[in-house]
Order: sequence, then structure tokens, then C-alpha cells
Amino acid sequence: MRALSRKILDLEESQTLAFTQRARAMKESGIDIVSLTAGEPDFPTPRHIKEAAIKAIEADFTHYTANQGTPELIDAIIDKFSSDNDLHFSPSQILVSSGAKQSIFNALRAILNPGDEVVVPAPYWVSYPPMVRLADGVPVIVPPADSGFRPDARAIRRAIGPKTRALILNSPCNPTGVVFTRSELEEIAAVVKEAGITVISDEIYEKVVFDGRKHFSIGSLKSISNQVVTVNGVSKAYAMTGWRIGYMGGPEEIIRAAAKVQGQVTNHANAIAQKATVAALRGPQRPIDEMTGEFQRRRDRVVERLGELPRTRIRPPEGAMFLFFTVAPYLGKSVSSGMIRNPADLVVHLLERHRVALVPGDPFGSPDCVRLSFACSMADLEKGLDRVVAGFRELG
Repeated sequence: MRALSRKILDLEESQTLAFTQRARAMKESGIDIVSLTAGEPDFPTPRHIKEAAIKAIEADFTHYTANQGTPELIDAIIDKFSSDNDLHFSPSQILVSSGAKQSIFNALRAILNPGDEVVVPAPYWVSYPPMVRLADGVPVIVPPADSGFRPDARAIRRAIGPKTRALILNSPCNPTGVVFTRSELEEIAAVVKEAGITVISDEIYEKVVFDGRKHFSIGSLKSISNQVVTVNGVSKAYAMTGWRIGYMGGPEEIIRAAAKVQGQVTNHANAIAQKATVAALRGPQRPIDEMTGEFQRRRDRVVERLGELPRTRIRPPEGAMFLFFTVAPYLGKSVSSGMIRNPADLVVHLLERHRVALVPGDPFGSPDCVRLSFACSMADLEKGLDRVVAGFRELG
């Protein structure tokens, strides 16, 4: 057998991608499947953004750019950070990458030495711990609190040790939909200041917030502004998942090191997509409001329908595009295909018997939960909810 990297052999597959692909394969084979798995807006990219890309192609803007990103896009990102987040950067503090995921990995690779620890509060996005391991670090998981998945500064403090180099935060949070408040982030900032560690703040869902809430960036707190790397991108806010543009702003030495990583792995992000991103950041923002309004309408419908289940406790998400909820009351039940021992068994039951795909909570650090995405049309969502409710009712 051919020898392969032990690190890669031990690396877990992304469960969101795995269940999305499994549902897609069943659908392509002719089975009527409703997939409520992926965090991908189902809206088209706004017209003015697509037109900017077409103009870039026609102008032959199809060659290498600077590794860091085009000056035009860097200026647009600086202005966006300033106006939206009260974050103030110079051009040397910005790095454009091929998606926010690459931005996070570049930052981790830039700051970690073998054995360094990164604190990751649960529930977390599935890729955080694997990315830490790929960067030769050790993820230290903070168990979920019993406070509606809200961040717990005291638990974060307890998780920090002499080898801790970073803390990853995600607000609005995938998978929970929790939006961290300023006061919560101020408590965490006090811990970060005392420990002298770096915060990697993943704010990719910042525009998808509900009920009049406002996103707050921890990097805008002056006490730790030089300890925060803020990551964002255009995938979620502008329905540009396939364009693969992410970016980050932070301390110049971290950005410089992250750019070295990127320069040896991918070089710059797609030139045409960079032009489109300038149009996204500088152009009309009304499409964001329209998409977020539709997401809230879907959120409300999901909460209403699953609220019909007496055993299910639902906390309405405050942002993002997911409902994350415990399924503990349904574990230990028997169905024709066997015992429902854990959320993965439940997800398989829903997929194979009721033809609806969700994602189990274990890869998010919450083994008693499942995640349902409402990033699909209302028609598909209604059909999927009918199947989810039927599947749970079959369990009693």
C-alpha cells in the first residue's frame, strides 16, 4: 500500500460536505431528496456584481494580481471595515484570499508552532479543529454551556494555558445562530488581554442577523485591537459562495506571515472575482437586506413548524442560516431500520426513510444536536419540514 501522510490519514472529512454530497448523490440517482444541509444562499449573485465580472473579462483582467490582492479591492475592504465594523487598517494589514476558510487557515499557519494550543468554544464550525491540526496546533475545545449556546468568558479563561496562542470566535455563529453581544465580547476581551493571545474572529455571517440585531466586531475594542485578526468575505452576504473571495485584517506581522503562506500555496485570489468583490463592497447594498429579510421569514417558519413537536426545544437563531437543536429526547428509540443511538443514526433515519437531509451535531462539538439549514427556497423548505416533522413524530 502506498504510504500517505499520517496527518492527512487522521484528518476527519467535513461532515457538512459529506452529508451534502450523500444527499446530492441520492438525488442524482432519481430519489426525491430535500437537502437542508449546506450553508449556501440559494439566491443569485446580484446583477451589478456579475456585470463587473463580465467587464473584467472583456477588459482582459485575467492575469496575475499582487499576492495580497488588488489595490482597488484592498481600499474597498479598508473602507468596509471602517464603516461597518469600526476597524481601522492600513493596506499592509489586509490580505485577500480564496475564501474566508483559506483566510482562517493562513492566519493559523502564520501564528502556530508545533504543539501550540488554540481555544475553540463549542458548538463550532466543523473545520476549525481540523484546520488547527493541519497547522500543527492542538485544538482545546470549550464544552457547550447550558446558556443557549452563548459564549462563556469564564470557561474560555479556564481553557487557556501556557501553550495557548489563539482563540477562534464565530459570530453570528455557525451552527447555532447565536449573535454575540458587545457585553459578552467585552468579557472575552478582558480574558484575551490578560492572556496576551490572538483572537481569530470569523465574521462571515455578519450581515445575516435577525430581529433588528446589530453585529459587533470584537476587534473594535481598543483594549485588544492589536490582538485580533478579523476574517470576512462575500460568500454569504452577497450570495457569492462559488466566487471564493475571503479577506482578513489584523496586526501587520500576522498579515505579512499569512501572505507568505498564501504565496507558496495558491498565490492571489481569482482576479475576476476580485473585480466583482469591489462591486459588491462598493455597490448597492439593498440586495443584502432583501436576502436577510427572506432568511428571517424562513427562520420564523422553521421555528413555527418544529415548535409543533412537544419533545423538541427550539431556540430561534439570532443570525446565520441554521437551526441547531437538541435531539436527546429521541435517542434510544427504535425504528424499523434499528436503534437511534445518536444524532448520526437519527440523520440517517431521516435521510433514508423520510428523504430529508440534515447534519448531526457531533462534528460541531455538540453530540446531542442536529443542524438544519434554511438556505433553500421556501417551497423546498416547506417540503423538507413536512418530512422532518414526520420523521420525528415516528419516534414518538
